[in-house]
Amino acid sequence: MIDEKSSLDDVAFAVCSALDRSGIEAILTGGSAAAHYAPEAVQSYDADFVLRFGANGRGTDALSSIGYVRTPTRYYKHPRSIFIGEFPPGPLMVGSELIHTWETERRSDEVLYLLTPTDTVRDRFMAYYAWGDVSALASAVLVARAVGKRFDESRFCAWARREAANNAAYDVGRLEIFLSRLHGS
Repeated sequence: MIDEKSSLDDVAFAVCSALDRSGIEAILTGGSAAAHYAPEAVQSYDADFVLRFGANGRGTDALSSIGYVRTPTRYYKHPRSIFIGEFPPGPLMVGSELIHTWETERRSDEVLYLLTPTDTVRDRFMAYYAWGDVSALASAVLVARAVGKRFDESRFCAWARREAANNAAYDVGRLEIFLSRLHGS
C-alpha cells in the first residue's frame, strides 16, 4: 500500500506491478531509474515509465486500483504520496537506439522492469549531450560510479561516439567531460 512513508522505489514497484498484473509492460526510465541505482546520490519525484504496448485504458484502471488518479496534465497523482507517475511516449529509446532488453527486479510479490545500469547512464548522459543539462551529467556519473562493474564503459563510449557522428548538435567533447568526471581527473 502506498502512503506518506513510501519511497520512490516503493512507488515504482507498486506502479509497475499493478500495470504488469493488467498485462501492461512498463519500464522505469529517466531520473527515477537513476535514483533506483544511486538512491543516496540522485533524487527524483516522479516515476517515469515507458509502456511497451498501448494500454487501451487498462493503465488508468490498474493505477486507480493502487490509488493513483489521472490529472488534467496527464500525470498520475496519489493522495498520500509526493511521487507522481509519468508515462512519456515510447518507443523505449536512448538517443537514436531502440532498447530491447532491460532489468527485472522482484521484491516479494512485486516486480519492477527498468533500464539496465548502462542504459540508465546513457539516458541521463543523453540529456546532457542534447541539452547541456549539467544535473543530468552529474546523475550519469553518480549512477556509473554506484553500479561499478555493471556499467559497461566501452559500450557506452561506442554509443556516444555513434550518436555524435550522426547528429552534429552533439558535442563529442561532452563525452570527454563525462569520462573525466567519472574517473576523477
